Amino acid sequence: MKAVILAGGFGTRLRPISSTRPKPMVPVLGKPNLQYILEALEKVGEIDEVILSVHYMRGEIREFIQEKMQDYPKDIKFVNDPMPLETGGALKNVEDYVSDDFLVIYGDVFTNFNYSELIEAHKKNDGLITVALTKVYDPERFGVVITDEEGKIVEFEEKPRKPKTNLVDAGIYVVNKDVLKEIPKNKEVYFEREILPKFVSEGLVYGYKMPKEYYWVDLGTPDDLFYAHQIALDELARENGYMILGENVDIPEDVEVQGPVYIDSNAKIGHGVKIKAYTYIGPNTIIEDKAYIKRSILLGSDIIKERAELKDTILGEGVVVGKNVIVKENAVVGDYAKIYDNLVIYGAKILPWKKVEEYEAYIRIKLDPAKVRPELTPDRCPLGLPECIYKKFKAIAGEKPPCDECIENQWLF
Repeated sequence: MKAVILAGGFGTRLRPISSTRPKPMVPVLGKPNLQYILEALEKVGEIDEVILSVHYMRGEIREFIQEKMQDYPKDIKFVNDPMPLETGGALKNVEDYVSDDFLVIYGDVFTNFNYSELIEAHKKNDGLITVALTKVYDPERFGVVITDEEGKIVEFEEKPRKPKTNLVDAGIYVVNKDVLKEIPKNKEVYFEREILPKFVSEGLVYGYKMPKEYYWVDLGTPDDLFYAHQIALDELARENGYMILGENVDIPEDVEVQGPVYIDSNAKIGHGVKIKAYTYIGPNTIIEDKAYIKRSILLGSDIIKERAELKDTILGEGVVVGKNVIVKENAVVGDYAKIYDNLVIYGAKILPWKKVEEYEAYIRIKLDPAKVRPELTPDRCPLGLPECIYKKFKAIAGEKPPCDECIENQWLF
């Protein structure tokens, strides 16, 4: 049996982290999610070949496979999408490389699920598609599923406003090749919206509920990335304790650590540093004296200068955070950005290689798009930002109102 990994998406909601890497290459604890998937497939005896459906930044994925997975015991084939084809179109593009039933995995699924269980469930039913199902807290973000007593999916609705249940499509399927006949070639087709509901209406789709012992995260947003790290750190802590250190980590005795915390190889930690729970510090990172880091993800080779404070923050590779800087409230900083001394960054998304020298361009205001316009902006900041910062925001907004695309991507100016 073949396994198809859909690895061609843009990862728009994960920008700016996905601005410089393909979505399946977004790392969890320093390891790309694609590697987690491949390592899990290695244990599935039924799978003899892995097909990678790629498009966006496919060269990065090829380079990773050639350099890091050269000893992988199963064949890996690349199939390039000529254009963005979405999930259904990408499956149609691999039609010539699969036969009978095949396994499909979305490249942004972070899970320890045993794929063999789904394959066995598919063999036992008479459907053309078997969907892995899981329960979530926010089902409105996913395809919501209702099954009958035999496991047949009787109702499927993609991203409903009022979900009827919290059981959702996990982005893992076993699909019969006959399904691909219904998909037009070289067209953008959404498997979940256009193909799956059709076969559900014909009674040809079954579900398999993932047992509770398996975790599952859709790495779609920064919040999801935080959650994946929390799960991974908890898993590591059970076996290795609450402070996990890589090789050649330099950490003084006066450093305060509240785990679980993972400090990767060759990191250097200064005196008086405080590192709080659910923090990952990537390899070759330098943390200078008296910095404070809580529930943050530092991908690696970052420099955090004296007395800087990071809370609920994701830093890409090679980010420089200046002295006395505060970065908090789910801020995401792209690779090789530089934040100058004495700045406060609230919940912003900062583009790769950007130099942040002033407040105003990087304040995220959580308002309805229609209310972000200067004439409708309230006098007091709804987030409780310091008055000096909020005034600067209003001043620049009066000159250049944010466009709809900026608002959608949670960037201002």
